[in-house]
Amino acid sequence: MRQATYRLVRSTPPALVYVIFLLLLVLAVAPAFRVVLFGLSLDDLLQLRCFGPA
Repeated sequence: MRQATYRLVRSTPPALVYVIFLLLLVLAVAPAFRVVLFGLSLDDLLQLRCFGPA
């Protein structure tokens, strides 16, 4: 099992690893990008007011 894992890791191209990492990074910060791209909506302001830190 361990050798099969090592073989898979060695055969994976580095570019694929970077693409997966960038995709996960974009998904992690998507809520911040949504506010930057579309601005704050009334719903966003209400969530910040009602569910933000007290």
